Amino acid sequence: MHELLSKLPEIAEKIRTLETNREKLGHFLREVSEKVELSGDVLEPNLIYTATPDLLDGKKVIAIDGGLSQHSYHGIDLILTRAVAVVFDYLGGKLDKVDYHPHSIVTPTLTIISDPYSEEEFFLSSSLERERGEIELAAECFSKFPPQLLLLDGSVVPHGKDKPAKTSAAWERYESVLRSFISLYKSSSGSLLAGCVEDSRGRSFCEIVSSSILSALNNPKAEELRRILASTRDTNLLYYTLRKGERTAVFRYSKNPSDHPILSDLQPYGEKIFSFYLKTAEFDRPVRIDFFSLGNPIETANKIASIVLSLSPHNSYGFPAPLIEADFRAKLQENDVNSLHDQLVDRVGITPSLMKLRREQRPF
Repeated sequence: MHELLSKLPEIAEKIRTLETNREKLGHFLREVSEKVELSGDVLEPNLIYTATPDLLDGKKVIAIDGGLSQHSYHGIDLILTRAVAVVFDYLGGKLDKVDYHPHSIVTPTLTIISDPYSEEEFFLSSSLERERGEIELAAECFSKFPPQLLLLDGSVVPHGKDKPAKTSAAWERYESVLRSFISLYKSSSGSLLAGCVEDSRGRSFCEIVSSSILSALNNPKAEELRRILASTRDTNLLYYTLRKGERTAVFRYSKNPSDHPILSDLQPYGEKIFSFYLKTAEFDRPVRIDFFSLGNPIETANKIASIVLSLSPHNSYGFPAPLIEADFRAKLQENDVNSLHDQLVDRVGITPSLMKLRREQRPF
């Protein structure tokens, strides 16, 4: 440990230098943003656009989140999932009423897997079960409480890491999730459907900047800026580029939806998924917003950005208030499934199937 601590000054200096370079690049891009037009998969010519806060008068916003607690035992796997929708009604710019669906406190759903899944298949199945519950609840809310905007915690497409191989035991669950998303898209007619990615690690916009702006600049520093950009994520860059209340240009979720591993499974709806970044708080990173649009995606993005901006009043935590409440209502703790296991042992006894894994029972 002493050897590691002795290297901390050097590591800190590297981080400081990297962050300074990113800050300079972000400010530089802001300066040249009106001189260079974006191209490629971007739907708007400028890098930065101003969002006008929505008045939130007579608006209904639904936010949906899910919770997951899972554990493997010797002969079975237990999965607990929960999905909750919060319905915020606004009047005169203020929150007028809050409803919950199906309830304010939702009993989790238990899934027992007795098949001999691999560890990877179990974790995939767990994530897919949670996702399916959220999306089915979202589709139900569109018909039960037609909102102006429905927000998901995360993207509006299945997570890329949740796609199993076709030979996997989890493939059937993945296909069920795909059907749920397609049903959601069909149900959203007349309402806005978007997902807020809380901690995006994407690089799509950095790649757009590199190809559209830096390559078009006749500047001796362009190559150096391109190297900095190569080790930078979108939110790192846009923290310094955007000001509160500004969004990036709208861009396609994928350059080639028909070749994308997830969007290709959602055709023709996969071609209707778009993204932008919005800075909702002065002292926080921008939020990536993915959205579904059958109409004009730019008009859709403007409406979503205006509402989300007004839903995010905190100056150092730029996430919409309805999603914060949904997360609070939906989250599950790891000990939730352990408690359930202990109750099963009380009723069944310590059978081989309910024995904990050896790595969790080592006596030393």
